[in-house]
Amino acid sequence: MKKFVAASLFITAFLLLGCEPAATFDKPQPADVKSLTSFPRRLQGKYISANQASVITITDQLITRQYDFDVKEHKDNIGSSYKLVGDTVVDQTDGTKEKVVVTDDSIIFHANWTDTLFSVTTRNVIKKFKGYYFLNKYYGDNAWEVNKLSLQNGVLSVGSISDIDDIQKLKAITETTNDTMAKHFALSRRQFKKFVRRDGFSEEETFARVEEDGM
Repeated sequence: MKKFVAASLFITAFLLLGCEPAATFDKPQPADVKSLTSFPRRLQGKYISANQASVITITDQLITRQYDFDVKEHKDNIGSSYKLVGDTVVDQTDGTKEKVVVTDDSIIFHANWTDTLFSVTTRNVIKKFKGYYFLNKYYGDNAWEVNKLSLQNGVLSVGSISDIDDIQKLKAITETTNDTMAKHFALSRRQFKKFVRRDGFSEEETFARVEEDGM
């Protein structure tokens, strides 16, 4: 069933790779570094987010993220396409139904779904560089979105490029004028190394490793 309009906007904020990337690169980064064919065994496993609303699972070829949390909305915010009937929300466009918990003037529904964040393919490649793993996801027209992955003391860190600060760093490194709207960059290996050293990928989320028998 389709989620309520207001709740859908709330859920979207949880997605790691659910929108247009802040920046892309003309080739997988870092350039001139050999790609890995799979995720190393030390990275493989399950990791839970700090708010415990999602779990990342890493296998040899795949990274998925399972979301599992409750969303609370005021009854007036479910959208004109939906109707509350007892403890059920009915989508009036297609007749589908979803059970909810009703409390006073609010409703609570349980959100649970799985997203594929990264899959190793001929175009989506992993590169290891300076202790980090870089996930290069093909975006189209010789453009790759890149995320930084690291694991230290059981904590998995996933870094992405921020819209403002990291773009300014990339412009400075590539000597791109600040008055341009550039979001696509061509970096040498040395320039990429400089970007990482300047704390690029500043949007970061952390996850704690979970023992399999504890899941």
